[in-house]
Amino acid sequence: MEKLIRGLVWVVGIALVVGGIARLVAFRSWKVPSDPRLAASVAPTLDEGDTVLVFTRGTPGFGDLVRCTDPEEPTKFVVGRIAGVERDVVEVSGRFLSVNGQRYENESVCAEPTHKVYHPTTGSEMDVTCDIVKMGGGWHYRAFSQTDAQPTSTRKDVGIGQVFLVSDDRTYHDDSRDFGTLPAASCKERIVFRVTGKGGWGDDKARLTVIH
Repeated sequence: MEKLIRGLVWVVGIALVVGGIARLVAFRSWKVPSDPRLAASVAPTLDEGDTVLVFTRGTPGFGDLVRCTDPEEPTKFVVGRIAGVERDVVEVSGRFLSVNGQRYENESVCAEPTHKVYHPTTGSEMDVTCDIVKMGGGWHYRAFSQTDAQPTSTRKDVGIGQVFLVSDDRTYHDDSRDFGTLPAASCKERIVFRVTGKGGWGDDKARLTVIH
């Protein structure tokens, strides 16, 4: 009996060590940088200064929030939601998104219906509206400005090995409407968890939250 118990302890210990190593290999910690354009585009899901976990295994799919190599500055990142994969037809007009003819509408309002962002060029504080959209078997927050009177419209056939990204902030975006589709190979990292918000551990509303 004593040998059996010792054996079980060893098995559990080894499993914990292996699990810990797997987590270290599969996840990376990343602090959302202080970049006005990026900060506006990821609202209201993320905020500059957030510390998040990025999952580096598997293949991200439709609806996942991913971190990709910035096509204009390889030492930086862009963050967006995969709204189209190869052979998809994506149409974006303001806050509205349609993929292969299916339109993704809001399901409900957010608990906090407005969110403050800073304009990426002027730095002025702006209010954006927040709602919830179902997409890819899950849901996520979407921000948009009610004052966006003349939204731009984009239609794109996604090429082989490419993905189309949309920002969760549909108005102050930094996504495939700005830089085109990206190689899927450059968008392998999913943002899945926020450890702390920009206010640090004392920011109890943001810490230890799952990222949808």
